[in-house]
Amino acid sequence: EKAQNVLIVKKKNDIKSENALIEIATWLHEHSNVNIIVEPEVAEQFHKKLPFVHVIAKEYSRTVDFAITLGGDGTMLHLSSLFPKAVPPVVCFSFGTLGFLMSFQFNQYKRVLSDVMEGKVFLTLRMRLFCSLHEASGKRISIDGKEVGKYDRQVMNEVSLHRGRYPHLTSIGCYVDDNFLTECVVNINGRLIVATPTGSTAYSLSAGGPIVHPSVQSIVLTPICPRSLSFRTVLLPPSANIHMKVYKIKKKILYRVYGSLQSFALNIFLLQIGESSRSQIEVSIDGQEIFMLEKGEYVQVRMSKYPIPCVTRAGEGKDWANDINELLKWNQNFGRSLS
Repeated sequence: EKAQNVLIVKKKNDIKSENALIEIATWLHEHSNVNIIVEPEVAEQFHKKLPFVHVIAKEYSRTVDFAITLGGDGTMLHLSSLFPKAVPPVVCFSFGTLGFLMSFQFNQYKRVLSDVMEGKVFLTLRMRLFCSLHEASGKRISIDGKEVGKYDRQVMNEVSLHRGRYPHLTSIGCYVDDNFLTECVVNINGRLIVATPTGSTAYSLSAGGPIVHPSVQSIVLTPICPRSLSFRTVLLPPSANIHMKVYKIKKKILYRVYGSLQSFALNIFLLQIGESSRSQIEVSIDGQEIFMLEKGEYVQVRMSKYPIPCVTRAGEGKDWANDINELLKWNQNFGRSLS
């Protein structure tokens, strides 16, 4: 069955992506029978140049057959936030700075989109995380006494905990299925990251975390600026269940590790603020949203049931290998050519 509806998401406040939007939307309108959908603010901005585009309610999962991004990795993260459930195939055209998630250059769009509409493409399923905010009792954070799920999020890169602007050190106890794993201290520059394989090449990589192939379903737990030199990244299976509780800092801080990861039945990450904590904790999701958690509240993170199927240039192994070599300059020397 041929695609009928395509969503186009562009980078905000960017002339190049705006011109690309006009060109690609016009070409689709003239050379195919697909309905072109854009976000409401984009339709309003281009109502004269693109009078044929459509705007729908944000139930994109039920309507969109495939999506196009025009921008950088941040545009891809924004698109991910538009799909709280199932995601259609996504074609990414690079207009950003790095574009590690961007598979194609814009000058290839006619060939690429023709192949997509004919089903002649490769797909890489990029794992996402499901993140929810809870009270100490385990219920979702409530508003006016009613438990709500409006703060549930699908996470493509990472969830991170940070003490924010508060001056106090924060101690976070990490648990796996209620089994104590370790205790870490978050200082002024510190942060604790729970990342996907896709997010392994973002902030987690900058903090010394591993590069994880997108097909290796796993959850990466990475500390930034840890107090202990022995606190290193932990790679956990996608069914991991971690409980991170924030303790009151005492004069003497003990770094402890109990048990073996292999002995845990792993299901969900939990990141909790203890009652003795002296301040709120900032929770950042994909670097785009920040939530403040009060004492006793916690974040629960697990593998999402809804990955993102990304159209790739070739087989996913070749595509990924090209990216880490060409974009990240992986394992390349620091010398420069004098020619």
